[in-house]
Amino acid sequence: MSTIYRRTRDFTVCNTVGICATTKEEFVREVFSMPTEPVSGSVCLIGVPAVIYACENPDIAEIYKSCTFAAIDGMPIVKIGKKRGFNCERCAAPDIMPLVFQESVKRGKTHFFYGGKDSIVLKKLRDNLEHDYQGIQIKGMYSPPFRPLTDDEDNAVCDEINNAAPDFLWVGIGAPKQEIWIQQHREKIHGAVILGVGAGFDFFAGTLDKAPAWMEKASLEWAYRLIKEPKRLWKRYILGGFKWIYYQAKYRV
Repeated sequence: MSTIYRRTRDFTVCNTVGICATTKEEFVREVFSMPTEPVSGSVCLIGVPAVIYACENPDIAEIYKSCTFAAIDGMPIVKIGKKRGFNCERCAAPDIMPLVFQESVKRGKTHFFYGGKDSIVLKKLRDNLEHDYQGIQIKGMYSPPFRPLTDDEDNAVCDEINNAAPDFLWVGIGAPKQEIWIQQHREKIHGAVILGVGAGFDFFAGTLDKAPAWMEKASLEWAYRLIKEPKRLWKRYILGGFKWIYYQAKYRV
């Protein structure tokens, strides 16, 4: 069997998740040069919740370990990387998606979007992207139902994606569900770079606001999102905050 390419990890968080320390510019270079054979390339954006998922679930940790490229999605992890001597930036979905879209227009690369709450969100997403990135080539979009797909449905979606033959497949169904989906489909989807971008669809559809820059720099984006969606996110950010402190202390010891 051919060796599967995996980008070298620069440092480890909580002795569990290996991270690639890059700037946003380096991130773009990585995804445009990433091998997509013998299996599609996979990109995971690793923030504090992802590290906690990995600490609590070995299967999730293995997925992050085996992905092609594990970029930083969270200022606490950026700070860890900088303390360890790396030049790195936060590469969250709202930060890197515009850069990839712009470069894809220059290079004639194509896109497929899998996820989103419903077809209305996908319609807004398409309209905004085609308006903001003149010449962007969107080969298809699919919003899965809020239930597991049957084997026949899943095969049909894979056929649809493969027939469209996108260079980039964006998956926005929430972490860690999207990372599990990507891992399970890397061999079914051919010749693509597959990126898990969480709420990225909503940011570009205009159905979710991005936190102000000063809050991001102060590591307070979680507070902004918690205010916007308290019922859905309180466990992730309140309980998750305590878990982050616990795992940081545990592995520091």
